[in-house]
Amino acid sequence: MSPRCIANIGPVQTARPMKRLVVHEPLGSCCVVDPKLEWRCERQREAAASSSTRARHGELPCILLLPPPPPLSRGDSTTDASLKVGRSYSRYLCNFAVPAARPRPQRVRRNARDRLDLVQKHEKVGAFQRIPMVMPATDILMSAQRKSRNVPPTKGIANIAKRERNKGAKQLDALMKELSVPLRTYTENFPKRRDLHPYERSLIELTFGEGYYEKVITQVDALRKKINSVGKQHASVCAKSLTKREAEERLSEGRKKLEEAFEHGKWVLDDLVNIAKTLRSMPVVDPHIPTLCLVGSPNVGKSSLVRILSSGKPEVCSYPFTTRGILMGHIVSNHERFQVTDTPGLLTRDDDERNNIERLTLAVLSHLPIAVLYVHDLSEDCGTSVADQYITYKHIKERFGDRLWLDVISKSDLLDKNASSEIDDADDEVGRYRRFGPEGAIRVSVQGEVGIKEVSNPRDIVTQNHQFNRTQNLL
Repeated sequence: MSPRCIANIGPVQTARPMKRLVVHEPLGSCCVVDPKLEWRCERQREAAASSSTRARHGELPCILLLPPPPPLSRGDSTTDASLKVGRSYSRYLCNFAVPAARPRPQRVRRNARDRLDLVQKHEKVGAFQRIPMVMPATDILMSAQRKSRNVPPTKGIANIAKRERNKGAKQLDALMKELSVPLRTYTENFPKRRDLHPYERSLIELTFGEGYYEKVITQVDALRKKINSVGKQHASVCAKSLTKREAEERLSEGRKKLEEAFEHGKWVLDDLVNIAKTLRSMPVVDPHIPTLCLVGSPNVGKSSLVRILSSGKPEVCSYPFTTRGILMGHIVSNHERFQVTDTPGLLTRDDDERNNIERLTLAVLSHLPIAVLYVHDLSEDCGTSVADQYITYKHIKERFGDRLWLDVISKSDLLDKNASSEIDDADDEVGRYRRFGPEGAIRVSVQGEVGIKEVSNPRDIVTQNHQFNRTQNLL
């Protein structure tokens, strides 16, 4: 690589003879070197440009590291000497040319899809299954006492008082760590609310109440800080003991204070144990597997359908609100796996008036990619009138109508097959709903095994909904 031209950036600069000079190569400029090593550019406009601005636009393609120039012979004029030096450098500078640093790439702003992927990376379903096992407070205390008593003093201490205070300080420090380290593990490994999937955040709020989960984690961390403070204080006091007896007394006092501090706040660990058990027992919904969600009023037969359709075995009783949580089952059809979700029943009332059990159903419908199988009981054996079922159905259908939908009329064996086709209120919506149900609904009877085959293969509706949600996420 041979330089096309050499120039400085800005006004005339003078280089000292024994130092290398870093110069840039502007495009299309020409310069000469005089005996005083003054670099002059013929195009002053280009030379006066800011080097930082030009480098940012890629106008400085080469950096030349120039060694000291060769000495000039006597008798050479300034112009001849300048040209002579310039020509002699044209071959010599090739060995010192290095590529210029590439311009810093422009920072590309994340588009909406990149931000969505970044959020979904942290918001994954299944965080409850990674919750650590929480030891009861009694077990933590007994283990800490046993391990701390076995801590020996540092070897090589001949003085009895020094050895005893060293032993006391080390045992108090060990007791403090054995009590505080498990608490730190819990506070670090329990998922933060901001990192949870919206569905799991809703489950926590509806199961424990708003703010209870964060409050317990904060109290556990406060207990850890209290234990560390008490332990460090008494370990420091024990390390300053002057006699063996004083060291033993301070060790005993420090143990007592640490155990009292832990006993005073151990109820927080009992709450944390209950939280861990409850969250770990919640069913895991895999968003990558097509899911069918059964929705309807209480006691319309949703759980009975889940028992027949899937591997789930929910409790089936004759009273409403038998299902008080989210229950999961699985279907394997033609070597394909599907999820079936049983949800609590919905009553006829506004969303603001619903209890936490009903809000679990709304959380599933709002935050999970599911297909809806809405169950109707036109026999009114469920305890909810047909009119109330119709009002609830219309409300849910309007709110979540973007989901793929399948209507099922359960307990069809209890319906009067010989009912007259002429009904007084058959002209209004409730009358048509009472007689025919929703348009395209499938009649099913678990007792008579009617319509089971039609709903036992959810491949079409669930697969279509799964492909639909995947397409929506990519847009």
